[in-house]
Amino acid sequence: MDSYTGVGAAMPQTIRRYMAAAPVRFALALVSVALLALATSVGASASTRLADAELPPALEYLQYGPGSQQVASVYPSAKAGSPLVILVHGGGWRKQGPLGRLELEALSLQREDFTVVEVNYDQISPAFPLESNDIAAATRWAIANAAAFNADPANVTLLGGSAGGQLVAVAAEQLDAAYPGTVDAVVTLSGPTDFVSLIPMLGSDTLDNESFNKSVHLALGWPMLTSFAASTHSYAETWSPALHTPKSNCPHWLIFNSEAEFIPLVQAKEMYSNLTAAGCQATLNVVPGTEHAFAYFHRVKPQIFSFIRGQ
Repeated sequence: MDSYTGVGAAMPQTIRRYMAAAPVRFALALVSVALLALATSVGASASTRLADAELPPALEYLQYGPGSQQVASVYPSAKAGSPLVILVHGGGWRKQGPLGRLELEALSLQREDFTVVEVNYDQISPAFPLESNDIAAATRWAIANAAAFNADPANVTLLGGSAGGQLVAVAAEQLDAAYPGTVDAVVTLSGPTDFVSLIPMLGSDTLDNESFNKSVHLALGWPMLTSFAASTHSYAETWSPALHTPKSNCPHWLIFNSEAEFIPLVQAKEMYSNLTAAGCQATLNVVPGTEHAFAYFHRVKPQIFSFIRGQ
């Protein structure tokens, strides 16, 4: 998976102070967002695109939950009622850095008149249900505050890459099962979707990526160099979104995977096949080459923008 420097107990004091002051910054930034939205609606036509300097400022390190890692940065759209995009990083369910790691992707989405919420989440081993629950909680928080961010709470897309692709898939299924129609669309970039079929490939010629092998073991709470026990199999099946595609209330899916990257293409194909068999609307795009997840975002973003607008 993606490799990043972890944060936690060693988080720099400046970031901790920044997070502690989030409520004050949140209130001040919302005022600037409101004023900018008003000025835009009065002084510009709907077809006018704002320059980057005129985009609403990001609202950084807002708490969506009580945990130190339950934080999000919001990139509000300049237009009221814009699509809401929840942006989720990878890192093997075990690595994350400070927010802003996906700033370029968030800004590219914001320029297209989408409101973007980039989230961090608690990480322990085993990863589930903690991590997917955090993504669901961040989504509910973003929906509850959508109007303050110029977003439409009824137009929600979850977008994740690598481990984040698996997390948005699980969270979307959870949210729509509890409250049908909560999530309109899901975009996954190189997301593992079936741990049960993936596990026999680990350590073989099919999949010999040592870092990813370790990530899967830690995510499932499965000690390295031990056999795949029945309890681990059951746990792996529970958190494999391809094995739990909804029969109703299904969001629209846009699935990407590189043709020759370390996440086997068969994972994306299985997710696509199971979704379409369940009657869900899904599109699978195979990206030429070996790039992984957000490494190819710049190549596929026009498709993503068009997909989100269509929801």
